[in-house]
Amino acid sequence: MSLAATFPSIEWFTELVDRASADGAAMERLGIAELRFGMEIVRPDGSAELFGLVLDGYDVTAVGPVDEAELSPDVVMSGPIDAWVEMFDWIEANGPADALHSLNGLTIAGVPFVARSSDAMGSDKFYRFMGTLQAIMDAAGEPVAVGAGT
Repeated sequence: MSLAATFPSIEWFTELVDRASADGAAMERLGIAELRFGMEIVRPDGSAELFGLVLDGYDVTAVGPVDEAELSPDVVMSGPIDAWVEMFDWIEANGPADALHSLNGLTIAGVPFVARSSDAMGSDKFYRFMGTLQAIMDAAGEPVAVGAGT
């Protein structure tokens, strides 16, 4: 079941977070997370929008579009809109991401996504909370228990 809102928009990200957070017990199984995660969506003309997920304990909040200084992210994952759409379309059609459509798989070589951080701690947090972030992204697909595919 696709998300009703149009990607990328704050409504879409809010719906994603609501779907991921619907099973509080599953979110608790993923563990406490403290992360300000920016998702920079770059359009073909080079313009970009930044949306964010703020993970605070077991709570997740969507914000954006937002200025990077305002969000003050620990890490920003930046990539072309086509790659974002392909990732979420694949998840919607197939369920939890496979290695080629996961945050890790799409950033590990720096193509198509680049993960950037102003310090080593932000980079560490990205990889430390990757399972939680991926579970949230996987919520774009059919509603399943959060973390079922990670």
